[in-house]
Amino acid sequence: MDKRAAWDRFWSYDRLSSFGTGRGAGNYGEPIAAGWRAFFAALPAGSRVLDLCTGNGAIAVIAVEAGNGLQVTGADLAAVRPALFVSDKKAELSEVQFLPNTPAEELPLADASLDAVVSQYGIEYSDMDRSLPEAARVLAPGGRLRLATHAAEGSVAALTGPAIADASFLLDEVDLIARARECIAAVLDVERGRARSPFAQSDAQRDYLAFREALRAVATRAATAADSAMLASVHGTLTELFQQRQSHEEAAISSKLDDLVGEIEAHRERERALLAAALTREQLQALADRLASLGLADVTLGEQRDGEALLGHVIEASRPG
Repeated sequence: MDKRAAWDRFWSYDRLSSFGTGRGAGNYGEPIAAGWRAFFAALPAGSRVLDLCTGNGAIAVIAVEAGNGLQVTGADLAAVRPALFVSDKKAELSEVQFLPNTPAEELPLADASLDAVVSQYGIEYSDMDRSLPEAARVLAPGGRLRLATHAAEGSVAALTGPAIADASFLLDEVDLIARARECIAAVLDVERGRARSPFAQSDAQRDYLAFREALRAVATRAATAADSAMLASVHGTLTELFQQRQSHEEAAISSKLDDLVGEIEAHRERERALLAAALTREQLQALADRLASLGLADVTLGEQRDGEALLGHVIEASRPG
């Protein structure tokens, strides 16, 4: 799966932020959200805000929730459609103007047209030699910039490599979805009287045992995995699909299995992109120097932390009035 397709797929599931999965997955917790709430609360009422690389609008929602009439736009390279996919925060999302298929390197916005430009775990995925000048270009005099990036030294990045290995374990080592596909097809052939081979019953039993053994391997790994929630979710989905096989059309079963493969592949590609995009402290300083060269002032560096754990780097700046 190529990177663009992976991001389109990633944001087509019911998740608001890049953290958390499952129906109506909520917004960022206090270690991340608190800094954003303070930033938006300090903006003048009615300020025009652009959330770069917005995804499904997690930070845009926090801006709307600030309650001071901010005019919020979210831009993302992916084909984001939060109104279609996200079940949480629908009222807030309806107040955001989304610009899908919009690269941060080529914003369709006028010079000096915004009072704030922000990004949470987003701009570092872009070509920052081009996206930073764009962010500076659209920022009006007196406007403020706040960017939070993945930290290469942080806890999220540290867990990402093992999480990629967990996805590869599912897709490549135990090949769980393929085992499920073979098992369900063989068992249904027998149950629905379509099997003609004298060995059909034993073949179905063999495929069932292979599927069950793969499930057992996944359950064992999930106990200590970096991405235990993903492994447990896939395990549960496939177990339920097998148990309810008689109540589904076979085409629907095949489609669900295809979707599951696509979701895991998109998840793995996003994790790979995260590792490639995460910034070191030295790279963050270079980013600060670049912003200063673009005419921004009051450039400051900070962090997002959850207790002792480093989550991300933060850089803030302003356009002189």
